[in-house]
Amino acid sequence: MHGLKNYNLVVEPWPGNPGPLRPVGRPGYRWRVTWELNGEFYAEGFEDTHSTARAAAEAYLSKQGIKVMSAYRPALRAIAEKARAEKPAG
Repeated sequence: MHGLKNYNLVVEPWPGNPGPLRPVGRPGYRWRVTWELNGEFYAEGFEDTHSTARAAAEAYLSKQGIKVMSAYRPALRAIAEKARAEKPAG
């Protein structure tokens, strides 16, 4: 394992994208990330769909040297299931 999670990632519906490449009022999804790596940092962006916003946020974090933890990744899911199976009952 690579330790504790050192970032926050939020994807939320956004009623209008104020970016310079798209008209104001076009709905989409805003992603925001904060992370700690030799200091605290913040970034955000806009995408048309939830999945592309999530992917863009994860890619951004990856470029910053942050390992993204996700319950949906098969390797991490297997580790979580193994830990649950080893946990004593009661």
